[in-house]
Amino acid sequence: MRICVLNSGPLPFTFLHNMCNVCDVCQYCTHCRPLSLDFCRYLYGIFQIPDNLPSFLDNPHEYLPSLPECDLVMVFSVHPDILLELPSALPSSVKAVIVPADAPHWVQPGLRGQLRAILREKGIESAFPKPYCSLDCHPSHPFINHVITTLRIGKPVLHLEMKRDTVYRAFCDISAPCGSTWYICEMLKNKSLEQIVETVARAHHAFPCSASMVSDPETGDSLLHEAGYIVRDAVLAALPTEGIEGVLVSSSRELSE
Repeated sequence: MRICVLNSGPLPFTFLHNMCNVCDVCQYCTHCRPLSLDFCRYLYGIFQIPDNLPSFLDNPHEYLPSLPECDLVMVFSVHPDILLELPSALPSSVKAVIVPADAPHWVQPGLRGQLRAILREKGIESAFPKPYCSLDCHPSHPFINHVITTLRIGKPVLHLEMKRDTVYRAFCDISAPCGSTWYICEMLKNKSLEQIVETVARAHHAFPCSASMVSDPETGDSLLHEAGYIVRDAVLAALPTEGIEGVLVSSSRELSE
């Protein structure tokens, strides 16, 4: 798998660190991530696009780099005019494009629809997760499904082992692309059922989530909160079905600040 990253503005360090198995979040290290999670070998290039551009571009193609032959292009916070120009500049080898929206202004709904249609005509799979940790497997994009299962990033999937009403072990099968799910699993260990919802909320807010705190008109909430709801629901889904009524009652859409 050959991956190229197009980015405008600050680099998506949390995603890149997670992909390359670099973690400096905790003050101590329990080596919660397996060494096998280093996927730097798949990274074929990171291309930076200026972020101080006018609202409308006359020649957006001038800002697009010449991409090497690759299988997947990930695009972060790129100008909408450049995004619309991107399909015409993709190498013939590209199988999929992922354009996450971790801030309200990144990819508007109309632009998503246009890009999806253009890429579909070219036989290229696409995904526009908002936030990035909502990226999930779907029959419409088998290659992106392969990316999710290989890199183990996307919509979080966890496995919990319980001893009575306490989390004995927490495993991360699929992590949020920023890597926060590994941290949340560590924080869940030895927590009682009654502590789970608050623990997830606090751990998620403590980790440098890449989603914006600005209210998003499309979701009706900040994408940071949406990311918190996603991992909270993933944790609840991993709990055994018996004896968790109290946890489910306490898990409203209101996360602890």
